[in-house]
Amino acid sequence: MPFDNASLVPLVANGGFTIWLYRTTDTRAAALAPGYFAGAAARLVSGDVMFLQAADALTLTTVRLGTDMAPGLVVDTFAVPFRVNRTSAQRFSVRQVASAVAMSVLLAPLAGNPIAGGTVQAEAAVAGPVAQVAFSISDAGGTTVRGPQTAAVSGGSASATLPAPAAGTGYRLRVEAVGFPQVADLSAPFAVSAPYVLLTQAGDVLVTQAGDRLLI
Repeated sequence: MPFDNASLVPLVANGGFTIWLYRTTDTRAAALAPGYFAGAAARLVSGDVMFLQAADALTLTTVRLGTDMAPGLVVDTFAVPFRVNRTSAQRFSVRQVASAVAMSVLLAPLAGNPIAGGTVQAEAAVAGPVAQVAFSISDAGGTTVRGPQTAAVSGGSASATLPAPAAGTGYRLRVEAVGFPQVADLSAPFAVSAPYVLLTQAGDVLVTQAGDRLLI
């Protein structure tokens, strides 16, 4: 898939230097290909650092001249669902003269397949001085169809229950820190299934939940 500007999130920004997080279902090789980040030319600065969460690896890389990326350092390889090897020997540190406050929000995977007329359980891990987050659901065209719904952060996490939208595909769940819209996370596209229909028997005829006769 092509570059998605909404999936490029700043984690730390100070003095013209930014640490980015970019999540994509593309492979690491595709995301590091020349010209892939051309759509972010107005946001990226040479020397910025990026955590690239691709479909096959988590890579720590830097922005070179223009929007081309260095080959980077593969911190971990993984398969869906995403996992992090916490025993990795790789270490990374940043020293800045000016003080900076790091904030991040990360959505948890959806539990099960949402059903129209039901609910969507949204959960997020939160780091930094974030008191509240807002959850929302957008359709395939990017229009918000549910929410935003505000939730308080407690113990580094927040959760909310949103009404499931109509049956369809391409929906995405979004969470952002209230007051800091640039600190956000967007889920992969998901589908909402049609509700189950109950059948009852009236004599020799099957009747749907809506009262329609079923011919078999």
